Amino acid sequence: MDTDDSKSRAISYCRMKDKWPDFDSLLGNGEEGFVWRTSHDSAIKVYDAGRLRNFSTELACYEILADNNVTELEGFTIPYLVGSSEELLVLELSIVSAPYVLDFGKAYINVPPDFSEEVLADYDAEREEMFEGNWDLAQCVVGALQWFGIFYADARPSNINCQGHPEAV
Repeated sequence: MDTDDSKSRAISYCRMKDKWPDFDSLLGNGEEGFVWRTSHDSAIKVYDAGRLRNFSTELACYEILADNNVTELEGFTIPYLVGSSEELLVLELSIVSAPYVLDFGKAYINVPPDFSEEVLADYDAEREEMFEGNWDLAQCVVGALQWFGIFYADARPSNINCQGHPEAV
């Protein structure tokens, strides 16, 4: 990931919206890019230049959720889409607190992933360990997303945070 390029695109996006990125407030980073807080208490996710597919998928998921007025499912808060720029590969989202679900860049839309039973069993076993007793709870929100044609494929505690959920262990 090119930090300078990402920061440049963050600045360009924020200028168009009369706000600025707070580079001292990094909310997250990973394979897809960086997430920074803005001066208007929103988050901008700046995708790495090679991640157009992830950007497009995540944008489509947030548009589906917005079309259905969904900002909460099964007790989990979901960020809402504030704005976006396909040219700059930037999504602007509301900032949420736990319990939440976010990061839809690896989701499948309207078609479930075609994984073998063995792969699914391994995935389930890994998630059971990762979620430390909360995998059933996380699966509830993953299942609820499917009602909207969103097949969530990146379940991990940093993306589905169960802290503060009344049913969390």
